[in-house]
Amino acid sequence: MDYDRLKAEATARRAGQEPVCGARGAVVDVGAFERRVALRNLGRVDPGSIEDYIVTCDGYSGLHRALSIGREAVIAELEKAGLRGRGGAGYLTALKWRTCREAEADEKFVVCDAIDAHPWTRTAQTLLGGDPHSVLEGLLIGAYAVGAAQCFLCVNADYREQIALLRDALDRMRDCGLLGHGILSSEFSCDVEVCATAGSLVAGEETALIRILEGKQALPYLRFEYPAVQGLHEKPTLVNNLETLAVVSALLQGRAGAPMAGDTKIVTICGDVEREMTVEVPLGMSIGALLEAAEGASLGELGVKAVQFGGPTGAFFAAGSPASGGVGGSLDTPITFEHIEAAGSVMGSATLRVVGGGPDGVCAVQMARDAMAYLQEQSCGKCTSCREGTLQLVDMLDDILDSRATAEDLELMLELCEAMRTGSICGLGKNAGAPLLSALTLFGDDFDAHLHDGHCPAKE
Repeated sequence: MDYDRLKAEATARRAGQEPVCGARGAVVDVGAFERRVALRNLGRVDPGSIEDYIVTCDGYSGLHRALSIGREAVIAELEKAGLRGRGGAGYLTALKWRTCREAEADEKFVVCDAIDAHPWTRTAQTLLGGDPHSVLEGLLIGAYAVGAAQCFLCVNADYREQIALLRDALDRMRDCGLLGHGILSSEFSCDVEVCATAGSLVAGEETALIRILEGKQALPYLRFEYPAVQGLHEKPTLVNNLETLAVVSALLQGRAGAPMAGDTKIVTICGDVEREMTVEVPLGMSIGALLEAAEGASLGELGVKAVQFGGPTGAFFAAGSPASGGVGGSLDTPITFEHIEAAGSVMGSATLRVVGGGPDGVCAVQMARDAMAYLQEQSCGKCTSCREGTLQLVDMLDDILDSRATAEDLELMLELCEAMRTGSICGLGKNAGAPLLSALTLFGDDFDAHLHDGHCPAKE
């Protein structure tokens, strides 16, 4: 079946369906500051209707165009757009795809990482619940571009509604000739399997995700080759985040111009806020400006102590300018890969977690201790530096809170952070020190009050 016939049949079937009542996604439209590319269809498409996606959104026209222009031209489109992966590291998408395409093998795979790896983020829950076909279309475009015939979409096992939507979507795609042999009357054949996965920080790491698909324990491993060369079952494997794939389908559909396709990011705002929300904003908007726009109030009125950006391993950001050379940043920091990295943090899941109470309302030592305790809990334990480092740092922060520590302990804490950075395999261990280091940089007075004065500034 070619695309014109697909759309004509979808239009006919949709005419006999019940009226679409709107999207069931969780995104709140909070204002004009949003720029939706990955989330472009939320609120205007029924996530349970492939007909609605095809008719309303020109769904699968991006796949049709990809099949028409050829594999190398598809990758060239991504290269022209400068699209960077949305999974956190920001690796150039075209470079990863080309590496996988050029790898010689009798079989290749594509893996979509659709795991919300910690409790704060809502990217996968929102996108799969509101517009699953934009992700599935991007997944097929990726499979075609690299020459893969089997895809796996890994999603949190407790996202039952999203999993049901995905499996129904795959059944409807098979009925429409969008999966299986000779997709859209081409020589491209491919299938997709949904894999329900336990959500954890480690499970979101691509080598651990590959281990899960192989039926092994969710542990990261040292790689001598990138997964794009040697991944699942030792075969070339393209691993992409679902947000990246949703942007890919937009780009190939022509719904996002080249300069626009790669310059937005989905952010989940949570913590001490009036309402939690998941939004898509232009890269370059500052952390503080986004928070003010979303909350409809100034930072002073909101009473913000700090913002942890990027997930549990993200650094803290606060009002004012941090000490030169220290980890952490100002709330004026633009949300870009380069600026977040320069502050010693990571884009990660791009969660924006607010710690309220004003500059003096929350103890920064307690703030750092809570962050480190969560990382200790999430550590898989494979790397000694991460397993023991997070445990010891929690104990040392407890000592500071109980006024049992000395200034010399701070030097040891810095050494432990460096040992974790250099001795860990995955990003959890490598970046685990960022919350503590940034708290020290931004709120040194809170630590001094415990160490030298024997009291907690938050309890004055």
